[in-house]
Amino acid sequence: MLRVVHTFGRNAGSVELHDRRVVRFGRAPDNDVVFDPNHDRDASSHHAEARLEAAGWVLYDLDSRNGTYAGGQRIKRHPIASGDELTFGTKGPRVRLELVERHAPGSPHAHAPPPHPAPAAYPAPAGYPAPAGYPAPAAYSAPTGYPAPAAGYPAPAAAYPAPTAAHSGNVAAAPPAGVRRVGERTIAMMISSAVSAATGRAKPRGTVEINAMLHKEVRAATAGQRRTTYVLALLLVVALASLAGLIVYNRSSHDEISQLRAELARLPPEDPRRKEIERRLGTLHPSNANFGRNLHDRVRKGIFMLASGREGFCTAFAVRPSVLVTNAHCISAAKRRGGAIVALENEGRGQVSFAVTSMRPHPLHREIADQLTPDIGIVSIAGRAAAVLELAAREELAAAGAGDDVYLIGFPERLTDAANPVATFLAANIGRITGANGRPAAAADAWLIQHDARSTSGMSGSPIFNGQGKVIGINAGGYLEGNDETISGQKTEVVKASPYKFGMRIDLLDAILR
Repeated sequence: MLRVVHTFGRNAGSVELHDRRVVRFGRAPDNDVVFDPNHDRDASSHHAEARLEAAGWVLYDLDSRNGTYAGGQRIKRHPIASGDELTFGTKGPRVRLELVERHAPGSPHAHAPPPHPAPAAYPAPAGYPAPAGYPAPAAYSAPTGYPAPAAGYPAPAAAYPAPTAAHSGNVAAAPPAGVRRVGERTIAMMISSAVSAATGRAKPRGTVEINAMLHKEVRAATAGQRRTTYVLALLLVVALASLAGLIVYNRSSHDEISQLRAELARLPPEDPRRKEIERRLGTLHPSNANFGRNLHDRVRKGIFMLASGREGFCTAFAVRPSVLVTNAHCISAAKRRGGAIVALENEGRGQVSFAVTSMRPHPLHREIADQLTPDIGIVSIAGRAAAVLELAAREELAAAGAGDDVYLIGFPERLTDAANPVATFLAANIGRITGANGRPAAAADAWLIQHDARSTSGMSGSPIFNGQGKVIGINAGGYLEGNDETISGQKTEVVKASPYKFGMRIDLLDAILR
């Protein structure tokens, strides 16, 4: 068996025991040893695995992004010795591996304490005779002036059972049948009561009186605990009431947001009432701290990397089991590359691959400099995607506007690793929605979505999600900005990539998807 002791990372201090021949390490939830997906970012989704071979345990690196280290050296294959410490990534989580022998069921544990030997007979001192057996005590006679104990008290047992010769561990022996356990305080009070009665200082106390005294002492000792319990219960009620109020407020805010967006979509761009509606929208926002994580987990298997010759170049996503959406310029790039084009499933370790059987760009797409045309297309695959993304309805598309939160999932250029495709999740805001010329337009013609996600070329074709987790657009590219700068005494125009990107509204897909 393999014991895994976490010594560095979010799981530091925890210990796992694995009784199987292959133990996998990584951030993905299907591993045996799962690192924290947000904190332990140096580790890959499927980083390494330990295999039990004929010669012993051996660790193999699974072509991880940041490597696996043993003793400060990067390794691809490493025979495991008990106590070896391995680091997943240069600054990633670290574990200590210990080899543990498997014990047969019912066998004694290696660390079980030996049984205590029976006490030896105490020898009599030299010159003294061995003590004879003690005679049985004479019957106790009641003191003068006091009546004999009333009938009904049980006679004492004839003899206590002899102790066993040895016992195992530190487990206390069970009391004889019919005998109740009593505490030291109770025994002390009973002895005190009996002594007082014997010496004539007090009458013997009955069981009812002793129980009443014990009950009084217990109530006095637990009075502080009861007060603490009452306070905690009150705080719990207040917290539950606050949570219920927050849920009602969020629900009412969400309904009001939907109504205001629908009203805003019906108003023409020049209507003065738009400013008041936009101001009100700025004060309302439904909070959901786990929304991004839940969205990623729900759609991650519907995201694909388009690749040619094991080199990724664009992102695509499933809208039907065998139909993916990407940019029209990605389709043009695929045709220029030639050869077989494949779609690699996100987090599929390069092993879940579908051949692209056909590609179709939007009929109005043109690759013309300084002119934006519908940059969207579809590709068909020989297989079925594990997840299909939900597209926003026309009413939801019309209600989208500046300031809305949006989310993108795709493959940035430097992370387009066809051997291990893992998409990146980005959060952004809509800057504005306009027509192709960058000017305000009616809802039907306002299909250009400008946003501020820090995306690169590999993110072309990434889905753009709204706050309800539905696709409202497809990421298409970014702007270039030219500034005059003085270089070596000469005024020169320097062109740089703008932080503002743009996408195409998803209903442009209607022209090619039937």
